[in-house]
Amino acid sequence: MEQKEVKFSLVFRDMWQSAGKYVPRVDQLVKVAPAIIEMGCFARVETNGGGFEQVNLLFGENPNKAVREWTKPFHEAGIQTHMLDRALNGLRMSPVPADVRITRTFCGLNDVRNIIPSIGYAHDAGMISQCCLCITYSPIHTVEYYLDMAKKLIDAGCDEICIKDMAGIGRP
Repeated sequence: MEQKEVKFSLVFRDMWQSAGKYVPRVDQLVKVAPAIIEMGCFARVETNGGGFEQVNLLFGENPNKAVREWTKPFHEAGIQTHMLDRALNGLRMSPVPADVRITRTFCGLNDVRNIIPSIGYAHDAGMISQCCLCITYSPIHTVEYYLDMAKKLIDAGCDEICIKDMAGIGRP
């Protein structure tokens, strides 16, 4: 049996967009980075989300500058960082900082036609393309449904698959 490397990724979820309602500024984020590095268990850390950028702007911070400050300690420690790319969504960081090496793309509708173009964009930029399966629970969202979606994304060239539970409603 072929062995595969498994990397653990820490997604610093923009909680204010969800249930936490906590809004960190970049000066607070950079204070947290050393503790995350010291844990020694994460190969990757997410850099941003739509809420992250909006909060930066509300605090008068440039999102591109903020994400570079947030990721600098991780890069120095050899931890890769990744960013969120919402398929067919106008709200995203632009331009993407060159030091972000992984793009995690999702479509809330799980429509691979919305995700597949980002695979090519990521590869054109020399990035790792990580594609998401947005999980939920319903009669049509079966294991077979998600396996089929993953196969289509892999066939389209994605490098990694992410299981994304956007609202905490998926069942294990």
